[in-house]
Amino acid sequence: MLPSRVLVVGLVFVCVVGGVGHVGRPPVASASAASTTTTAPAAQSATAVDSCTAITKSGRYVLARDVHNGKTAISTGCIKIRADDVVLDGRGHMLDGFGVSDTSGVHVAGASNVTVRNLQTKDWNRGVYVQNAAAVTVRDVVTYNNAIGIDVTDSDATLVNNTVRDGLRGLVLDDAWDDDLRRNRIHHNEVIDIYAPMALVNVFGVQLTVGPPLDLDGDGRYEDVTGNGKTGVWDAVSLPVVAVAVTVGVADIPAQQRSALDFDGDGNFDHGDVLAYAGLTPSR
Repeated sequence: MLPSRVLVVGLVFVCVVGGVGHVGRPPVASASAASTTTTAPAAQSATAVDSCTAITKSGRYVLARDVHNGKTAISTGCIKIRADDVVLDGRGHMLDGFGVSDTSGVHVAGASNVTVRNLQTKDWNRGVYVQNAAAVTVRDVVTYNNAIGIDVTDSDATLVNNTVRDGLRGLVLDDAWDDDLRRNRIHHNEVIDIYAPMALVNVFGVQLTVGPPLDLDGDGRYEDVTGNGKTGVWDAVSLPVVAVAVTVGVADIPAQQRSALDFDGDGNFDHGDVLAYAGLTPSR
């Protein structure tokens, strides 16, 4: 029998660490609140943003105040980042969306080397949406009361020190292998805290959905076998079934997933990993 600790189904915080960090205030250049597109000034200064806008040039940008917006069109965002080499510093300010369908507080699309930091989003379809982008960092962001807190789709992103809470789905990862999660707090989301597309494993003709597994506490062990943002009975049940199926050759899983599930550290994925996961044998 597996130890009771394995069978406990509970909400798991992702690397629980203290709250949102404070970011210093850089020099600010003036910008018109009525402008629909902001442009970056000379180096070592920042453009102030005080309304929903599109960022189409590289540079540093800061939110000058909270933005309360109920007119953002469907399928668009309030702060739209469309340029490479952009830093958006929210200075702790709020982007409030008033619940308009299929909108985003911050929408990064088709850009690279972008940092979004130190802001809050609520009442959007997506608090922060990273789409078709590369080398994007989202840090010190608080999202709540959104349908999706942070959505990373067809992108590689680093998520650091974010709090994602009290929404429907907390964090949505299109491809978890491309993303780096550090010290985030993701909790009290109604449907699921972390969602990543499942890997389908064929076991004796039955499609079993597992993974990609997640390391929720940053200890290098991917105890969340099913990748649903929680550890519990389904992880304990799924792991031995998949291990047996892989061992006897009736199922296969990607090499990255095999490595993540190597709980006993012997370089293989087999029954020894099931025992190590259950705490019945020491891991290497």
